[in-house]
Amino acid sequence: MLRRLGALVFAAVFVTACSAHEEPVLYRADYPQYQSADALFDKATLVVEARIVGEPRYLQEQAEAPDPAETDPNLNPNAGAPAEVAAEPEAPPTVITVYTAQVVKVFKGQAQVGQSIEVKELGGNFEGVTYAEEHTTAMNQDSGYVLFLETYPDSPAALLNPVQAKYPLDTSSNPASLPENTLKLTRAELETMS
Repeated sequence: MLRRLGALVFAAVFVTACSAHEEPVLYRADYPQYQSADALFDKATLVVEARIVGEPRYLQEQAEAPDPAETDPNLNPNAGAPAEVAAEPEAPPTVITVYTAQVVKVFKGQAQVGQSIEVKELGGNFEGVTYAEEHTTAMNQDSGYVLFLETYPDSPAALLNPVQAKYPLDTSSNPASLPENTLKLTRAELETMS
């Protein structure tokens, strides 16, 4: 399931809890970095201008079953060896936010204008606890974005990178880079790429 969050690798997960209340959980993930808007466009399976509609959904993804090649002593001589499981804290759940995005324009990929697609990002609010990815900026309801996505047949689309693959539209409907994003993109460049 984690592979479907996009091409990310968890570098570390930090969690704190207090007996009186739950503290935020901070995810740290390592996403692919792109050197140009062209490289981002080439990697994406779907590039759209879309408007976020409705309230987001918050989901907890279930961990996949362990690979038998890792747990079967006949396949892995280290399987079954004593592990210091008690010394390791239990990993927090993987929480994702799923947004509904209504397609306004398609620059690349299989989508239709007016179609609603689901887009997910790491983090969100789940059962009274806030789960946050250090580089993710939540998308705003009724706001427009240019999104560079990886699509899946049985799961919501994922941004290629939480900073580089999401461009909020300014008041003139031009894509604006998030503060941490050094990749600038104009509507004219986007039209040329498509």
